[in-house]
Amino acid sequence: MQGIPKIPYFITSRYRVATMVELANVKPTDIAADLGSGDGRISISLAKAGIKYVDAYEIDDNLRLIATNLIKKDNIYNINLLNQDFWTVSLSKYNIICCYPMPTIMGRLERKLKEELQPGTRVLLNYFPFLHWKEEIIKDNIYLYLKK
Repeated sequence: MQGIPKIPYFITSRYRVATMVELANVKPTDIAADLGSGDGRISISLAKAGIKYVDAYEIDDNLRLIATNLIKKDNIYNINLLNQDFWTVSLSKYNIICCYPMPTIMGRLERKLKEELQPGTRVLLNYFPFLHWKEEIIKDNIYLYLKK
């Protein structure tokens, strides 16, 4: 999408990934979107926690290749690794959203999620909070929001 800056890749530590999965409170019927999924570590952890499925959005070919190899190595079958820009799709079908955003996209991301998500959707942000949503829980710079 034109005018949206590319988000750089930062490795999310195992500890932070575990915190995100804990706060997500995964249920077997949940469907998640991992926005800018990088090497797939959050998607893989959600899958191992028993989620129905995860759509992992990643437009970087090298990161998708790494994620593909890790997913195959762990024999995980409930992750859809998508070479698609999440800005161009509706996120309304998901009840968990995970993202490690940058400050430059926070306003636009907040508006997109407010417009598209169903009430009760859990949104987990790594390190950078929304400005206009009230967080439910903050743990180790992981922010959990519930879409109102």
